[in-house]
Amino acid sequence: MRNLQRWLSRGATAASLVLLFTAVGCAPGQKAVNPPATDPPAAPASPLKGPGMAEITVQAVPVEVGALVLEHQTSGTVKPVMQSQVVGQVSGVVSRAARKAGDWVEKDATVIQLDDSQLKLSLKTAQASLETARINLSTGQDTTTQANPRLDLQVRSAESALSAAQGNYASRKALFDLGGATSSELDRAKSDLDMAQANLEAAKTALDQNQKAPVQNIAQLKLAVEQADLGVQQAQLNLQHAAIKAPYAGRLVAVNVMPGELVSQNSPAFILASREREVDFEVPPADAASLPVGAAVSFTLNGSAHSLKVSQSPEVPLNGVVPIVAAVPGSLTLSFGAIGAVSYSLTLARGALIPTGALQTNEDRNFVYIVEGGKAVVRQITILAEGGSRAAVTGVNGSNTVVINPPPGLLDGSIVKTVAAGTAEGGK
Repeated sequence: MRNLQRWLSRGATAASLVLLFTAVGCAPGQKAVNPPATDPPAAPASPLKGPGMAEITVQAVPVEVGALVLEHQTSGTVKPVMQSQVVGQVSGVVSRAARKAGDWVEKDATVIQLDDSQLKLSLKTAQASLETARINLSTGQDTTTQANPRLDLQVRSAESALSAAQGNYASRKALFDLGGATSSELDRAKSDLDMAQANLEAAKTALDQNQKAPVQNIAQLKLAVEQADLGVQQAQLNLQHAAIKAPYAGRLVAVNVMPGELVSQNSPAFILASREREVDFEVPPADAASLPVGAAVSFTLNGSAHSLKVSQSPEVPLNGVVPIVAAVPGSLTLSFGAIGAVSYSLTLARGALIPTGALQTNEDRNFVYIVEGGKAVVRQITILAEGGSRAAVTGVNGSNTVVINPPPGLLDGSIVKTVAAGTAEGGK
């Protein structure tokens, strides 16, 4: 600054000497000639403000405080929320194609009907097997119930016979001991006693086995009934699957089989797309965190903008991008496959917002010029984020005005005259 003032002072002295020689009209070797008496010329307007200070015109804008929001855009495609390849669950020959590609169908509407004659016979066979199993169970239960009293009577009869044999053997032995009975008679009495004991054991065993029948035989008969019942249910289900139906309301994209063709189990019979629509788009991983479920996006198609909300946001990149899904309201009828522009906002930072054209760097420090009292003042700042033509910083506030695109020679303390930024580069 001192050098500038010294240079300006020297320049002013030289200019004064030139004016002096011009006024007197002197040249080397000539006498001065007095000019005619006239009014002295008016002094030119001085560009200086104060001793040696020039006024510099700068563009300036007020500082705003808020969020630095950046608008991003990508392409999005209208797709059905669900699209399924509906398969046949049983094998069979197509007897009728009830609907064709392009038709709208309701949930559980029959699209393909298979020939069900063989399935009906299978159901009748399963029902007959179930009835047979039920009869066997009933017979087994009746047999067990009726046999118990008879076997119990046999046990009682064997007990009486044993008691009589024991008495006969005792009397015969007493007589034998007295010499009143022969050894053969005693042996016969002993044989009768042994037989009576064996008959009693056999009767008890028969009764015990019959009493255990409900736990063993009857359990097996009950299991046979349950298995036959499951066979009937499976046959009924197979018969129901002969009609291949729409699992939800939607539009048929394709019908893959015609009457007379064989549908194998688990082979696609038709393709169905739901009525509900969504817009699928992809964003960089850095943007995904700002698009949670419920975030608002704008979808522009054929010049019309539609407000949508994110319905799926996995935040996990796939092949370098994150797939995002936005739900389409039911009242909005967008054509399937239509491609439009998806716009979304990203909040980069919150702070003082200034044009990037105001940012200055001195070595490793960032600063801006603010206007205070008609002078440019250097203010150190910290850059939080940059986006587009603006930056979010700290170090200035909403009461400040910053200089954009500072002209060469602007220094800390320079006297400035501010003008509106207008369309200057770096402005808002």
